[in-house]
Amino acid sequence: MSLLPATGPGLAPFSAAEHDARLRRVRERMEARGIDVLYVLSPPNVAWLCGYEACWYPPRLPLGAAVVRDPDEVVFLDWSRHEAYARAHARADAFVWFEYGDAVDVVARTARERGWAERTIAVERATLNPSPAIIVALEEALAATGATVVDGDWLVDGARAHKSPAELERIRAAGAIADEAMRGLRERIRPGMTELQVSATLNLLLADAGSEVAATMPLVSSGPTAWQDVHAFPSRRVLEEGDIVSVDCCAVVDRYHANLSRAFALGTVHPRAHELLEAAEGVLPELCRLARPGADPAPAMAAAEAHARARIPAENLWWVGGYGLGIGLPPSWVGHTYLANDGPERIVLDPGYVSNFEVVIVAPDEGFEVCCIDTLVMTESALAPLSTLPRELLPAGA
Repeated sequence: MSLLPATGPGLAPFSAAEHDARLRRVRERMEARGIDVLYVLSPPNVAWLCGYEACWYPPRLPLGAAVVRDPDEVVFLDWSRHEAYARAHARADAFVWFEYGDAVDVVARTARERGWAERTIAVERATLNPSPAIIVALEEALAATGATVVDGDWLVDGARAHKSPAELERIRAAGAIADEAMRGLRERIRPGMTELQVSATLNLLLADAGSEVAATMPLVSSGPTAWQDVHAFPSRRVLEEGDIVSVDCCAVVDRYHANLSRAFALGTVHPRAHELLEAAEGVLPELCRLARPGADPAPAMAAAEAHARARIPAENLWWVGGYGLGIGLPPSWVGHTYLANDGPERIVLDPGYVSNFEVVIVAPDEGFEVCCIDTLVMTESALAPLSTLPRELLPAGA
């Protein structure tokens, strides 16, 4: 049963005031860094600023949005074949269209015509689209106009790291969808299914509950090589009685992702797997107990990891940690900040910060992987998980 309307947008669209506030935050950060024009290329950042989302971004074209200070404007730049779609979905003051073969020249001409030449233009480089060669060519063309070209990385990412109430509404809705779909999978997963069928079944359950397509398909790890298959595609392997099956997915509302992973025992519960997950039971509560609003998350994360390492042998602990969540587009929902604060930009646990949290356990000698992954939201008073599902090995397949 869907938790959202069957047709139309999942929730009321973001207001004009919400979008204006986002642009205001970005321009404040631009001013602090002496940037006049920011060429936003990262697809999640473009979506956050302009509302534009797509399942494919041309790797050989600099599709993006130029955020300008003085005058305040947003110029959307895209392939001409996307014109109808972009005009329908992107919030912008002006649109510029280019083709394969002339895109970089069109951007340079736009810079001259709109008065960006000889100003400071920042370009996002840490992005999965477009290709590095296109970014290099783009920067060279902008520099040839007389502009000073600088690094624009993490400026927008930082501005959107702490979510507004409207954004949190979407993430909480996604979390409820993920729980419902995982409960449904527990009722349906059986020996005789392939990993691919498990992934497809979960995808259908997510869609039925109201989820959009996630940035990555549901991952399924089973059988004697599961411990080495943490990031492998679901395979044609047929599930067997006695298998441990780890399933990792995201539910999505308006591109906002909530991550959830649980492990299922088909038939008899594996004693060693049960023992290891039971040993990990207190890790998430320890993190949430120590996390403080406005604080660096690293000390709480270090204490949670120490809690895990004191109870789980090092050879069985694949990873304990978490990364920022929010808008996700293919091929990844992984954010740029980490609870260990060892990412490219440091973070503070102000209200509105959203992260996943993973305890991934492997047993190479016994051939299994078990994990629990949750989505956490920092409130005014505490860091708290969204999921209500037990963090234990879940019997299934009866």
